Amino acid sequence: MNIDIPWLIAAAVISGLVGVVLHRWQRPVLPRLYVWITILGTLFASYYILNVFFGTGRTGWP
Repeated sequence: MNIDIPWLIAAAVISGLVGVVLHRWQRPVLPRLYVWITILGTLFASYYILNVFFGTGRTGWP
């Protein structure tokens, strides 16, 4: 598996924005572990979506 650096950076920016929004405006305040788990999940999911739609990634479908 090759990691496309531009899509990884874009996914990191998206997940960082999600983390900032959760940290700032989530009420009741979530524990930090939940915020970090959400950030990591968003990183993996957004990288996969960006890589499949715009990059060289494949979903396994023919």
